Amino acid sequence: MGGLLGPADGLYQGLGDVWAERGVSVLRVSYRRPNDMDACCLDVAAAVQLAADSGAQRVVVMGHSFGGAVAVRVAVVMDEVAGVVTFATQSAGCEVAPGLRGRPLLLFHGDQDEILPLDSSRIVAAMAGAGDVVVCEGDGHLLAHSGKQMWDRLETWLPEVLGVSQ
Repeated sequence: MGGLLGPADGLYQGLGDVWAERGVSVLRVSYRRPNDMDACCLDVAAAVQLAADSGAQRVVVMGHSFGGAVAVRVAVVMDEVAGVVTFATQSAGCEVAPGLRGRPLLLFHGDQDEILPLDSSRIVAAMAGAGDVVVCEGDGHLLAHSGKQMWDRLETWLPEVLGVSQ
């Protein structure tokens, strides 16, 4: 549903374009076997390792819906991951969230999500013991109406977590 372009009608594409222009390397991962948690985690972990091997000192992983659980799981096992952003995440698969050990966690979720309730993100934050849940009022699972709200929040959150200036 979100795919390689991301939620909010292409948020990942837009972030990638802007942050790459700022000199920050960006990778988007297409899963070899979508909905296979282990295979998807390996795909993202390989991308994180590629970034680290290419000189990245801090990495932020992001994921929408099922991809939110993938992002959390990868962050728990890879010290290169400095922070996690989820969009309308599922809570299944995030049981390992306490392993984030206080790393920044930002969760966006629509209060009108027709697939995963807002409580999914709240549960993940509770399991992690930390995390900011941003409620996207009036929005559904694809967060199609919250692009500006998410963009604005990420513009302040990402530089801090990545340790870069804009």
